[in-house]
Amino acid sequence: MGLAKVAVGCPRLENLSFKWCREISDIGVDLLVKKCRELRSLDISYLKVSNESLRSISTLEKLEELAMVACSCIDDEGLELLSRGSNSLQEIGQDFLSKLVTLKATLAVLRLDGFEVSSSLLSAIGEGCTNLVEIGLSKCNGVTDEGISSLVACCSYLRTIDLTCCNLVTNNSLDSIADNCKLLECLRLESCSSINEKGLERIASCCPNLKEIDLTDCGVNDEALHHLAKCSELLILKLGLSSSISDKGLGFISSKCGKLIELDLYRCSSITDDGLAALANGCKKIKLLNLCYCNKITDSGLSHLGALEELTNLELRCLVRITGIGISSVVTGCKSLVELDLKRCYSVDDSGLWALARYALNLRQLTISYCQVTGLGLCHLLSSLRCLQDVKMVHLSWVSIEGFEMALRAACGRLKKLKILSGLKTVLSPDLLQLLQACGCRIRWVNKPLVYKD
Repeated sequence: MGLAKVAVGCPRLENLSFKWCREISDIGVDLLVKKCRELRSLDISYLKVSNESLRSISTLEKLEELAMVACSCIDDEGLELLSRGSNSLQEIGQDFLSKLVTLKATLAVLRLDGFEVSSSLLSAIGEGCTNLVEIGLSKCNGVTDEGISSLVACCSYLRTIDLTCCNLVTNNSLDSIADNCKLLECLRLESCSSINEKGLERIASCCPNLKEIDLTDCGVNDEALHHLAKCSELLILKLGLSSSISDKGLGFISSKCGKLIELDLYRCSSITDDGLAALANGCKKIKLLNLCYCNKITDSGLSHLGALEELTNLELRCLVRITGIGISSVVTGCKSLVELDLKRCYSVDDSGLWALARYALNLRQLTISYCQVTGLGLCHLLSSLRCLQDVKMVHLSWVSIEGFEMALRAACGRLKKLKILSGLKTVLSPDLLQLLQACGCRIRWVNKPLVYKD
C-alpha cells in the first residue's frame, strides 16, 4: 500500500531507492513503473523480485541508473530483458554486472567493487562499454596489469578509475592509463604498493586534468610529489601512511597546486612545522586537512594554519605536542571550521576550549576525548557554541560528575549525538538523560579502559 501511494501520488518522481524493502514484490515494481515514467535512478537491491520486475523496468525510457545488488531471484533471462530495453541506461549496481556489460554500449558508470575480476572480463568490458567514464575495481581480486591495459585501450573517455587494494597493479598499469586516458580526473590507488614515482611521473605528464589522486599506503616519497606538482588542477590529494614524505615534498605541492581543497597526511610522521608553513603559504583554499599522528607538529606549526580561512574540517588526533595555544591560533583565523578532532591531544586544556567558544562559532562536530579539560571549560564551551550538534568526550578525567551535568544541561536542545563513558550512565541524573533523549540526542555509551598512546 505504501509504494502504491507513492506511485500514484508522485508521478514525476525521478530518484527512488527502496533497498532492503523485502515486502515489495513484482506487482509493486510494475505499478511503480507504470505510474512514474520520469524515473532516472532506481535502487531495488535486496528485494525478492524476479525477472518480471526487470521486464517492467526495461520500459522506462529515461532510466539512467539502476542498482540491484543481491536480487537472488533474477537470472540471465532477466538481464536479457533489461538489455533489450531502454538505451538510456548508464549505470547498474554490482550483481550480474559482469554478464550485462557487453550488452550495454551506453553504460557510463561501472562498479565491480569486491568482485573476482579476470583479465578476460576486463577486456570484454572494454570492448563492449567503450563509453565508460567511471570504472570501480576496489578490492577486486584478479586485477592485473594485463587486464587494465586491455580495458583502457578501448575506454579512452575514462575520467574516474578506482584501483583501491588491487595489489597486483604496477607501474605498467599507470603507463597504460597515461597513454590512453587523457581525460582522467580521478585515480584511486590506495594500498597499491607496487607503484612508485616512475609510474606517477607518467600520470602527471599525460593527464593534465587530474583533480583527485589517492596514494594512501602506497609508500610514495618526495620525488613522487615533485612529479604530481605538475597537476595544477589537483583538488584532492591523499597521502596517508606515507612515512617517506617530508616537508620538501609538501613544498613541491604547495608551490604548484594552489587549488587544493583536501589533503590527507594521516600518519605522515616526517612532516614538521616547516611543512605546514609551506602548505599554508601556497594552498590557501584547503577545506579538509588530516594531520592525525603527525607527531612532530607543535603549536608553532598550527600557528600557520590560521591563514587557511576556508578550512572547515581539521583532524589533529594524537598530536601530543600541541596545547591550547596552538588551538587558539588556528580558530582565530579559521572562522569556517565545522569539524575538529582533538582526541588524545593530551596537553590541550581549558584555554583551547575558551578559544573554541569565542571563535569557532560554526563548529558542529567536536572530539575532545582524553583532553585535560575541566568542567568549567566544558560548560562554557557547550553553552557558547550554538551550532554544535555532535560531541565525543570520552575519558575527560578532570571533569567531575557535576561538571558533566552542568555542561550537558547547557547544551540540551542542540546536541544530536553524544559519545561518553558508560560508567556515567548510572551517576548522571535520570531526568538529564531523559531530557537529552527527548530533545533528539542519541547517546553512545562506550566502555573503554583509560590507555595513553604515543
